[in-house]
Parts: sequence; structure tokens; C-alpha cells
Amino acid sequence: MNLKKTKWWQKSVIYQIYPLTFADANGDGKGDLKGIIRRLDYLNDGNPNSQTSLGIDAIWLSPINQSPMIDNGYDVSDYRDICPTFGTLADFEKLLNEAHQRGIKVIMDLVINHTSNQHNWFIESSSSRDNPKSDWYLWQDPAPDGGVPNNWLSYFGGSGWTFNQQRGQYYYHTFNYNQPDVNWRNPDVKAAIYDMIRFWLNKGVDGFRLDASSVYSKDQYFRDNPMKFGATDKNDYNNQHHLYNKNLPDNHQIIKEIRQLIDEYDDRVILGETFIDNRLYDSVVFYGVNNDELHLPFTFEFAFSPWYPAYLQQEIEKKELLTPAGASPTYFLDNHDIPRHLSRWIECSLCTNPKAIAKAAATILLTVRGTPLLYYGQEIGMVNHLNIPPEKARDKAVANPQSGESVPSRDGARTPMQWDDSAQAGFSFGKNVEPWLPVNENYLDVNVENKLKQDDSILNFYKSLLRVRKNSEALQVGRWRTLIYYPYEHLAYLRETEHESVLILINFSYEKDLGLDESIEIPMWEVLLSNKRKTGKIIDLPEKLQPFEVSILRKS
Repeated sequence: MNLKKTKWWQKSVIYQIYPLTFADANGDGKGDLKGIIRRLDYLNDGNPNSQTSLGIDAIWLSPINQSPMIDNGYDVSDYRDICPTFGTLADFEKLLNEAHQRGIKVIMDLVINHTSNQHNWFIESSSSRDNPKSDWYLWQDPAPDGGVPNNWLSYFGGSGWTFNQQRGQYYYHTFNYNQPDVNWRNPDVKAAIYDMIRFWLNKGVDGFRLDASSVYSKDQYFRDNPMKFGATDKNDYNNQHHLYNKNLPDNHQIIKEIRQLIDEYDDRVILGETFIDNRLYDSVVFYGVNNDELHLPFTFEFAFSPWYPAYLQQEIEKKELLTPAGASPTYFLDNHDIPRHLSRWIECSLCTNPKAIAKAAATILLTVRGTPLLYYGQEIGMVNHLNIPPEKARDKAVANPQSGESVPSRDGARTPMQWDDSAQAGFSFGKNVEPWLPVNENYLDVNVENKLKQDDSILNFYKSLLRVRKNSEALQVGRWRTLIYYPYEHLAYLRETEHESVLILINFSYEKDLGLDESIEIPMWEVLLSNKRKTGKIIDLPEKLQPFEVSILRKS
């Protein structure tokens, strides 16, 4: 792949911000757009030689649209306005301008599988069976016995159907009952959503991350999903084959139409969450037959892999084999829906040193072929907050009061960004503020200001790694090739273009023989970055890897 011919998202690093807990400018304890603006220089100040800036290329903002915040923004009540929690439309326009001045692209979350039940569309639709928006949601009569229309379940637990007294009918919701699914078979719904997308593109947004992009379309006959062989619990979402409420063929037509709309504008991108329980071979089809659907579909297999070389390489090799020609894989370790990777992987690793795991994980994420996504705080080593009192819990959507069921809270991965060791970790620019979620107790040590001062910190390693990646054609667009086919305790792979070869060595354990295939010609190597070797030094290929070594070498 030619670096000059690639699109910006194929060589960029995208940084996800959860706005509620990133930075609070007005002192109300909740993050906002002005807070993000005040922290932009930390992300990228426009200076490639900056000593304090990360140097990321784009930010993805979790939802900031008008919302009653039952699901913290993933329940939109007005697509064309900003939730007052975060500021105003003028604040967003300023954020766009300030970000673009620094070379930062801005990607918005686009939640279009469902709306809030407080959206005007749903209020009108639910008012009667004969109003102009009567068919804008998925309404069905009760079953002959008066119960739910079919066996479709909510991902958050219990039935996916909720009864509406005004219409005397049930409406379907993939998620919480406050989030009714829209009817994508209605052309008026499509037109309204597509017009809204143009509204934001015309403002200069650089792209969208499509939330739950595999569940837009549902079976027009509302047939029951078949149960998996041997399953006994009919109320368990994972016990169904979701043939009729997920990933239907016409779902891809919807995404293709959104892509066509996006392509009317220069240099815009669409990412997509292809839903948490899709397998990789299902998700790959979201690129489209002719790379005409999502630019960057992402799945959870890599993030959910055990911290073990063979499993991680298996996921990389799958993506290498299945990603269409001309397209880019997408990788992430953390996001707003899953526990942070250091909390997950330290439990399944022989290594009890979080710093070693963090540096190794960062190296894999930022040196495999594809577009990496960072989640705020992972660059300083943030971990899940495990002691949030019930009265301070904010993830209300996962509880289903109708069924009494719930899925695990996601609050622990959404706590405030830890900027310094002052009150509330510097999250709020106000004083004596109680933040929306409690700050993790480790903030006195794990914070940006502190880690910038430590030469061997996770943060400074990320900064160096991001600079190495930005200055390497091979790491941005080169081919990926493994040098160990059955990795046991270390990874060794090459990134190559016609002009550059970069070797990545990662040891997951104690001192080990490197043990590469003897048929591979290995010249002298320059150390680009290492936690064990001196940067800039020219070395022979090492015969042994030092304990928990991470080294990035360039053919000299």
C-alpha cells in the first residue's frame, strides 16, 4: 500500500473520548465540550516534536446529542442539537474548529438503530395508530394470548417488547425499553436520518461511528428466533440464533446507502460497531462486496482474547486473511462498553507487572496492520474502578426493571480521566466538585502530570510509540508477516514496504530464546524503541529476549 495514496483513516490513530468523564470546564461535575477544547493540546498541539502532546490524529466522541441520558447519550431525543450537559451547538462548532486547527479529525457517534422514547418521533408515533409517524417504530399487536408478539429479547435482559397503553400495542427495543428501535423499512425514516447525517457533514464533521450497526433491519414478518441446540433458558439472549432481529441481508443495504451518502463528501469516514457477539467472519462482510459499506468495522475478538501470544496472533492472522484487499483492519483494547484491558489481562497473566503488560499491549495495538483506536486513559494505565457505591452508579440502562434482569455495569471503565493529583484528579476545572462518577482511588499515582515526569512511564512509552509509528511508512501501511508460526511465549513479526522493514519483538515471559526460522535473512537492526535496549543503537538480531522485552527494530 502506497502511503501517499492511502486515506487518512488508514494511517491514523483514533482516540475515543467519553465526554461525561473526560474534562469538566464549567464545574458541574460532568464533562463537557469546553473541557475537551481545553485539553486538545494534550491530544495533539500541532507540534510534531511536542514533549507533552500524544500526537493522535482523530477523536471519536461518544454521543453528545440531546438526550434524557438514561443510557448516557445513547438514547437520543434530538439528533440536531447538543445535550445541555455538554454545551451548545456553538460549543461544538468551536470544538470542530479548534480540533481542525491542530490537525485533529472529529468523529461523532451516530445512534440510529433506536431513539429515546422522549424523541418527538416516538411521542407522535405512540400517540395513535393513524398519525403520520405511526409506522416509524416497530409496533405489533399482542399475541393471541395477550403476551408479547414473539420471542425476541433485549440485549440488556428480558423481553425486547414493551406494551404501550395508548396504542394498545407492543414496541420492540434491542436495548433498554427507553430506546425504541426505529423502522428502517419506512422510507420516511430513512429520509429523515439521512438528512440529519448531511446536517452534521455540512458542519464539517469528519465521520461517524455507527452504534450497533448490525441490528438496523428486522424481519418484516416478526418470526421467532430459533433456539440454539441444547439451550434451556429461553430468556437468555445468547441462547438464540438471532436470524430475524440482527444482521439481516437488507441491513447491509442500509449501511451501503449511508456509505454512498458519506462518499458525496470529501475524505469522510464511517466506523461501525458490528455488535458484540458477532464473529469475525460475520463482521468482515461489513466492508461490503466492493468495499462499499463501512470503512472501518470493528469487532471484539482481539480485545477479548486472553493475554497469550498464540491467541492474540490467531486473531491478527484471521484479520489478515479475511480483510478485503484495499481495506484496513481495526483494533482496540478498550472502549466504553468493556472493562479496561489492564484489569482484564492482569488476571489471566503470569506477569503481575501492569506496566509490562501495558507497554506490550500498546506495542501490538500500534504496530499491527490497521487502524488503532485508543480509549481515553489507557495511555496512562487506567484500570477499572471496582468500588463504585451503588448510590453513585450511573449505568442505569443495563438494568431492566420489567424483567428484574441486568447485565454487568459499565461504570468502572467510564470513570473520570486522571489528569493530576489535585482534587478529583484535575477532571474538573471547578472547585469542590463531586464528579459524575467517582475518581479511581489510584489517581494520586496514575495521572498525566505524574506520568509525564517518569521516563519509563506507560504514558511516555505511548508518546514515543506514537512518534515512531507516525515516522514509519512500514508501521502505517506496510504488510504484516509473522516470524513465529506457533507462538508460545513471545511474538515476532515484520511490517514491510518496498522501502522499509520494521521488526517487532514482544516477550510475554522471562528470558527466552528468540528462535526465528533460520531461513530468514536478518541484517543489522536499528533500535527505534525498546524497554530494554538503547534507542538508536545498531545491533545484531538478539538471540535471546530479555524478560518482558518490547523492542521495535528497523532494518539498518
